[in-house]
Amino acid sequence: MRLFIAIQLPSAITLPASRLLPEALPGLRRVKPENLHVTLAFLGWTPDERLPEVNATAVEAASQVESFRLSFDRAGRFPDRGRPRVVWLGIGEGMASVERLGQAVAAGLRSRSVRFDDRPLSPHLTLARVLADASLAEARTVAAAVDALRVPELITETTAIAVMQSALSPKGARYTALTSVSLAPG
Repeated sequence: MRLFIAIQLPSAITLPASRLLPEALPGLRRVKPENLHVTLAFLGWTPDERLPEVNATAVEAASQVESFRLSFDRAGRFPDRGRPRVVWLGIGEGMASVERLGQAVAAGLRSRSVRFDDRPLSPHLTLARVLADASLAEARTVAAAVDALRVPELITETTAIAVMQSALSPKGARYTALTSVSLAPG
């Protein structure tokens, strides 16, 4: 199964976040509101028998970080110059806690020899991806729209992390929480 570990977000965040980009903006594949999350680790294809170890990693990591306020305060794109590939919201308040969670998850996966994308964590909320066949003019329009975007106050209380399954289909990805783990009491 395809797995990742993430912070799930309530609709009070995902719905307004999904409406930030203008509807008429060309060349984008938008992330559905119900799929918006902050990834802590992407495992990709993982054998079913490794799920208990992934769950144990989430439990261990969650026990090390107390509940915290999480805010999104700006828009950006990857890369930040040239042709954009990803449009995202950046984290303001709570970044240190997200980074601690990500480090604890990575350490737990490494100690259990569970394969995952072990690049440095760059926490963000992906809103959309620029289509590979988007024209240069469309890509420039996206870049200009992102640069001009004003993000309203988007704040939530983060109390848990989840082990998520990603099922791919022609209609897009569908994410299902397999395990939700509460953070340490604050």
